[in-house]
Amino acid sequence: MKTTSVRVALVGCFLFTAMQSAIAGGERTNVRGVGMGRTFVASSKGLDAIGINPANLAIKDDNVTISLVPVGVHAGSDFFTYGLYNKYFTGVETEAGRVATYLDDAAKKEILDMFDGGVGSVSADVSARLFGLSLQFESIGGFAFTITDQISAVAHVPKQYVEFALYGNQPNSVYDFSATGAEASWLREYALSFGGTIPHPGFLDWTSLGASIKIVQGFGYFRFGDFNTTLQTGEDGTLTGHVSYQSTFAGKDPNNGFSIGVFGMPVAGQGTGFDLGLAGGTTSGLTFGISITDIGKVNWEQNIELRSADTSLVVDDPQQVSDGDAIRHAMEGKTKKGEEFSTNLPTTLRFGVAMQVEKFVDWVPGELVFGLDFNQGLVDGPGSTTKGRISTGIEWKLLKFLPIRSGVSFGGTDRMNYAFGFGINLGFFDLDFASENMELLWAPDKFSHGSVAVGTRFRF
Repeated sequence: MKTTSVRVALVGCFLFTAMQSAIAGGERTNVRGVGMGRTFVASSKGLDAIGINPANLAIKDDNVTISLVPVGVHAGSDFFTYGLYNKYFTGVETEAGRVATYLDDAAKKEILDMFDGGVGSVSADVSARLFGLSLQFESIGGFAFTITDQISAVAHVPKQYVEFALYGNQPNSVYDFSATGAEASWLREYALSFGGTIPHPGFLDWTSLGASIKIVQGFGYFRFGDFNTTLQTGEDGTLTGHVSYQSTFAGKDPNNGFSIGVFGMPVAGQGTGFDLGLAGGTTSGLTFGISITDIGKVNWEQNIELRSADTSLVVDDPQQVSDGDAIRHAMEGKTKKGEEFSTNLPTTLRFGVAMQVEKFVDWVPGELVFGLDFNQGLVDGPGSTTKGRISTGIEWKLLKFLPIRSGVSFGGTDRMNYAFGFGINLGFFDLDFASENMELLWAPDKFSHGSVAVGTRFRF
């Protein structure tokens, strides 16, 4: 019995899911923080504090700051590494030229063992601050207005997909794809933020309180889930199975055509959000911060489409298996107009401490900031995870115009990251670069996530 078309149909179903996800938060626009391993709760100030801890707007900064489209991009997988790709998917050199790698049982087992717990994840997010303005008044505190786009996606991939592709529908085989899922969103937030000082306890020299109010627009949302799908092959080669899934889409279908611009995009959902933060410190150079960000929801109201399927199939005709018609028909499902629904913003709880090291250690040259953070997502979805993340980072200004940053983080979607970044600070103008996935340089075989962030700003 030919099995190629069956495998292609099922793997194609997953790829469709992942592609929908790939078309799809704001903390990656903090380029300085990205270079410090996203260690920023107590050490960020000015526009960098937006989306992280608005109380830090009260910390002394330039009177006026304008950011010019800082952008952060991140993508990766927890089951597919660069080393695995090079070893098995780039082929091998022979006298006749480069040929495909033969996958024996040991190779197949190594590939399947990459799936921790049997389900892998693929994630991607892009953040861009279209506009940022901060104003500081010594007697009042700091204000800021920002416009930020966040495009985020996550897909969950059972290892049965890869197992099916490697071994096919052998007699007496059973494949369960029920853990399949994907979610993606494209949001834009207009945030007005304020941070000001408040009365402080005796053991601190200052404390501040801050808040952000956000108007959120949703340009698109996609969810693929409830994928209760199994396939079983009998001893005689008969393929039986059950296909059940439901997908939700909100927004204008890009296949119907529309121009993508900074403004004028069709809005499918609207909502509100809030950030709250507290900060404090001493004149000796110790600071702390605690915040909760993105409290709120988005209500999706326009252009909602539901697609679902719930069917059984029995394929005993070799020709139907070969051409894949039965599988494709079962996957098609039916489409109908959906009802309004809501999704949570990526609510996150954040704690951080920072120290101005040169104020405690006389022999340290220049200015050295050390920070330690803990970030805990309270919502599992695109742009957020409920896996906690601990990070530590430094910024060293041995030369005041050339800050060097580095950090390491544990947890979250990436498990462990090494970050590096630097800036060119000319007083009135800053240019910053960073990546939190520098392990490619010394451990390329384990490299599975990539990121880059860049931003500029004017200071007055």
